[in-house]
Amino acid sequence: MADVAKDLTAGTIGGATQLIVGHPFDTIKVKLQSQPVPPLGQLPRYSGAIDAVKQTIAAEGPRGLYKGMGAPLATVASLNAVLFTVRGQMEALLRSEPGAPLTVNQQVVAGAGAGVAVAILATPTELVKCRSVHFFQ
Repeated sequence: MADVAKDLTAGTIGGATQLIVGHPFDTIKVKLQSQPVPPLGQLPRYSGAIDAVKQTIAAEGPRGLYKGMGAPLATVASLNAVLFTVRGQMEALLRSEPGAPLTVNQQVVAGAGAGVAVAILATPTELVKCRSVHFFQ
């Protein structure tokens, strides 16, 4: 049970850290992808990623880079917690004896099992996210 708690904690912290570091990049990517096509002879709103960062910080402050992070924080942290936990449990099932190193094939099976578990959980949330993006445009 201690291993499960450790995996859950590590996955949650890892997922939260991943989002805190990566969300500003995603925000800028979305801003660049969703900017309207400028009329002929006019420049686009953002000339590139650095310009989008500068304009976002000028208009909204550094918090603007983290806008909309609440829901993904819960999702990513929980998905990583599941990933770490299922991977740990798969490793325990595949070991010939406690503490024995896994073969490459066993590692592949453990990783694939964890990936399947996360995909089952992530697919519905990604579908809702994609549909809501199209709904609000």
